[in-house]
Amino acid sequence: MSLSNQRKLQINARVNEYAVPPIKDMLVLGKNAPIGCIAMRRALKLLVKTPFEHIEIEDDRISDILVRQSLLLRVSQEELIGFVISEIKPMLGMDEVLHLELDINVFLSKNL
Repeated sequence: MSLSNQRKLQINARVNEYAVPPIKDMLVLGKNAPIGCIAMRRALKLLVKTPFEHIEIEDDRISDILVRQSLLLRVSQEELIGFVISEIKPMLGMDEVLHLELDINVFLSKNL
């Protein structure tokens, strides 16, 4: 009776097109994120034509928010910061950078 070694190898890959730009609406950076806000802003300037606004946060877990400037025409910085702190912060590790795609709906009416 001989014992033989068997080796089985399987490689699985999910292939998708790389999205340019790599950020659509907003990034939330944790305090210990592997890339800092200054480096991320420089990278965005090279990769994206759309201007992004830097919002510095005084928080124990979040260091910065980078948001597409045009979104701030529909929501105020204060409202956005409140949303991030109440809804996103609980999901953010201090060493993470979270990418957010925002769907902001504004409903208007005017009596003439």
